Amino acid sequence: MLTDQKIELIRSKFHEFNQCYKEKNFENALKCLEKILNLDPENFEALFFLGILNAQNKKFNEAKKIFLNLIKINPNYPNIYYNLGIVNYNLNELKESIKNYQQTLKINKNHTDALNNLAKIYKELNQLNKAKLYYEECLAINPNKKNACLGYSGLLLKLNDHINGLKYLQKGAGLIRFNNSDVEII
Repeated sequence: MLTDQKIELIRSKFHEFNQCYKEKNFENALKCLEKILNLDPENFEALFFLGILNAQNKKFNEAKKIFLNLIKINPNYPNIYYNLGIVNYNLNELKESIKNYQQTLKINKNHTDALNNLAKIYKELNQLNKAKLYYEECLAINPNKKNACLGYSGLLLKLNDHINGLKYLQKGAGLIRFNNSDVEII
């Protein structure tokens, strides 16, 4: 059982973790998480961020184990599946990655990062019509999402739609913005 003193120490370590993470001091961020997990080995947030740090440090198999265990604890948290999708992508397990992103979308249909990553995978698999649908769905939710604009521009150029491809390239590069039906030059 967690005492008030332990709970306060965990809060303090999370605050320290957030500072370290913002400053990209991942080594100290990891130490904070380890201290939290020593106090509370089943702390969901600490485990989740440990998975993210492992993925950032290219420890993909370790991250995968953590995310799979977290799914057992809370199968309705979309970012577990999203991050597991990233891990599986980096392990070149594209079918699993696709399933992870699709599960993310079952929980949160407006998860633009999952939509964009699905589009990217389908583009790599040369399933261009699927890629186009996912880019369009992503951009319908957030028309100014830069990485989706850039990915979509490459897809449109590959499909020989040069005018729209260049338009989305300019938009992704921050040279133009779409406002309703108008294009604004920046």
